[in-house]
Amino acid sequence: MWASFSATFNRQFMTMRRAYPWSFFIGHILDGVYIIIFAYLSYHFIFQGQLNKNFTSYTGTSNYLSYAMIGGMLNSFSVSLLMIVSRMLITEMREGTLEALLLTPSSRQGYFLGAAVQGLMRSCIEMIAIFSIGLFFGLKMVSVNALILIPVLSVFCFAIFSQALVLGSFMLVFRDTYITQNTLFVIMTLVSGVSFPPQFLPGWLHTLSCIMPLSYGLNLFRGVVIEEHWSGSMTQDLFLLFGLGVLYFIAGSIFIKRTEKTVVEKYFG
Repeated sequence: MWASFSATFNRQFMTMRRAYPWSFFIGHILDGVYIIIFAYLSYHFIFQGQLNKNFTSYTGTSNYLSYAMIGGMLNSFSVSLLMIVSRMLITEMREGTLEALLLTPSSRQGYFLGAAVQGLMRSCIEMIAIFSIGLFFGLKMVSVNALILIPVLSVFCFAIFSQALVLGSFMLVFRDTYITQNTLFVIMTLVSGVSFPPQFLPGWLHTLSCIMPLSYGLNLFRGVVIEEHWSGSMTQDLFLLFGLGVLYFIAGSIFIKRTEKTVVEKYFG
């Protein structure tokens, strides 16, 4: 497993450094910055600093700018990590190396973890850049307890990694990345509470937020860095996020194995 992890990590790192030195960073950073700027302009120039009275009851805070900016930051982080991990196998197919990869006895867990850890480094750099821009536009955070924040981010990264396995299997089945991933990203951004509480959505759309790790991650992250306290609902969200990550991981592992077998029989058989 270690050999597969190390080889994948080094390959991905060299690819990022030599082939895509700036495009990936700038593209994902701009996605988060657009959300920040849109929230700032909407709040000050369209709504004149006024909030719906239900906003505070739904979110537990009246600080809309920090709410939306954290949403943009974590959404960009999630999209980046999802893209990096989920596109691994279909990229191998497009480059003509998938058959060789599937025939090797290398650890599949090590392969995906290597991609995830390298992608996590890249995503963290992007998130720091978006965070710095958010401070300029009025992002306010309380004193963050690292002993609470680190477990929250760890569980969140595990859930996003697991979701990426499921997304990657769908990409292989449909032999498509653009429509498949962007359909998920649009739905995820809409229902997870990136710019506004999902309670404002119709009931059937609000239900979709319950299967999105980003929804629970945003609730936890905002509670830690804005509200300055840990509530019972946050403990529940943490367990739900972990449970959702486990379900996605099991489903993704099963789907990936079955999809690999189907791809070999259909395209290489």
